Amino acid sequence: MKLCSVSFILSVIAIQFLHLSTIVNGLQRAMDSCNSTLPLQDLALDASLLQCVEVWTDQNYILRYAKTVENTWSFILSTPDSSAYIAIGFSANGRMVGSSAIVGWITSDGESGDAKQYLLGGMSPSDVIPDQGELKILNGSLMIESVSSRLYMSFQLMAELPRENLLYAMGPADFFPSSPEFRLREHQFMTTTTINYITGPATTGPTMSPGLATTGAAKTPLSPAPSPSSAYGLSPSLLFFVISLVAFKFY
Repeated sequence: MKLCSVSFILSVIAIQFLHLSTIVNGLQRAMDSCNSTLPLQDLALDASLLQCVEVWTDQNYILRYAKTVENTWSFILSTPDSSAYIAIGFSANGRMVGSSAIVGWITSDGESGDAKQYLLGGMSPSDVIPDQGELKILNGSLMIESVSSRLYMSFQLMAELPRENLLYAMGPADFFPSSPEFRLREHQFMTTTTINYITGPATTGPTMSPGLATTGAAKTPLSPAPSPSSAYGLSPSLLFFVISLVAFKFY
């Protein structure tokens, strides 16, 4: 009986570690950095010309950009595919209201996706209007694709110098705007940054929840994300308890 108990406990530990290893490997595959090679096919420009900035470390948002021709800027926003819409906004003053954003998504089944400009006219979903905004997007340049568990949203803006106050957001899980209205729900997380397009470095604000972003409350960082072990059912304390139990039984 004692041998059966030990075997059962060891099997549980092995299964948990197998799950954890699979999760960690998936997270690693979904990561991007400015040292990574872009996995996109048929790029319309030389990738070596792109400046790269890690604009939102908490969510692993990477922005690549370059001035490709006179008064034309190319952008590629890379994010994890979290089954949610992603957004980048260009603001005159760092605030959401009054800014213009580019929002993209690919549905969980990978069968459909889209990217649109939205005018952030107010704080309610009805004030966020699709296919409107101040950004002059080059026709045919706005697209989004999913590669190796990441989203890559690319577009070209016609501007002498794009606005340097940038907003980034991630939508609620498993919600995707749909025809005919393409209305957005309130984002799950967002952050604000400023960027110098010449030198590249960006100043990133804290990650904010919707309440903080829309009410003007003090900006406070969210609690850190749980580690893979605690997030998926095998907390360090549980692991210690199980191993101790096994050691006791052997003793």
